[in-house]
Amino acid sequence: MPRNKYEEININNKLFGPNFIIYKWDETESNINIFIKSKKKITKCPKCSCETKYLHNTYNRRLQILPIRMKETYVNVKCYKYKCTNEKCEQKVIMDNLEFASPSQVKSDDLICTILGISAFLSNEGASKVLKLLGIKCSNDTIKRLYDHLIIEDNPDITEIGIDDVATRKGHKYATAIYDMKDHHLIALLDGRDGETFKEWLIKHPKITKITRDRASAYANVINQILPNCVQIADRFHMLQNLLEYLKEIFKIELPKEIVIQDGQVVDNPKKELGPDLKTKKIIESVSYDNTPPLDENGAIITFDTTMADKFSKQYQKQAENRKKNKN
Repeated sequence: MPRNKYEEININNKLFGPNFIIYKWDETESNINIFIKSKKKITKCPKCSCETKYLHNTYNRRLQILPIRMKETYVNVKCYKYKCTNEKCEQKVIMDNLEFASPSQVKSDDLICTILGISAFLSNEGASKVLKLLGIKCSNDTIKRLYDHLIIEDNPDITEIGIDDVATRKGHKYATAIYDMKDHHLIALLDGRDGETFKEWLIKHPKITKITRDRASAYANVINQILPNCVQIADRFHMLQNLLEYLKEIFKIELPKEIVIQDGQVVDNPKKELGPDLKTKKIIESVSYDNTPPLDENGAIITFDTTMADKFSKQYQKQAENRKKNKN
């Protein structure tokens, strides 16, 4: 038998992972509803880590996911509840966790990341309107709640950090952002950029040995005062800025005001005066630059016909007739 040219692709693994199957797909003009069912028959207890196959019940969850074809897309999940078989464990019922959404969420993880990524560059109201055009239903209050749920976890044992000032309101309010140099995630966001809040934070983190910072003197003074043995590193952007500023000062001192080039070479002591020679000057002076029209030998004005089209051609005459018809 001839081999089938087109092989079926299992979209279950691509969309929701190997532990779920899609058993229904409803689509209207405005939204898409996908119905999936869990394939898992075993789970681990989050408290005692014991595996269990004892099914207790089922439950349904409805989540909004990334839009498909610019339509609001929802997934309806049928999951299982399990009973912990460990008699000493306090956890009696175990909820089947979803790989693409945390407990109690009504939006998938990738959708929340998309919403936060778009709203980072817009106001909440503006982001809500843009998201609606993309097929994502999300109000400005919902965006605010998502930001309120963000948690910045500090690490008292951190040894290498990066620090920079950021604008929470351009031109009005600034903050100090502190990052982990290893994976560049945010560990602290302090008020102001004068170094006072950073000083209090640095006292509580004595294990720091390396700090990447910009050229702000406030941060440098605080680091020298609290951790004098700490290595301070300037990032590439500010190092390039420093280099360009020093080069400008060197060019101002070392380069002369005028550089003379004759015959394709730089000449330190030119032998003759620069500029057009006497013959060239006479030619330039003899040329009239006024706007008077040119005259022929008899004193008549020379007129120029700038039209490029041939008025007697068939194409030009046909176009002229069409223009007359359109006017009428």
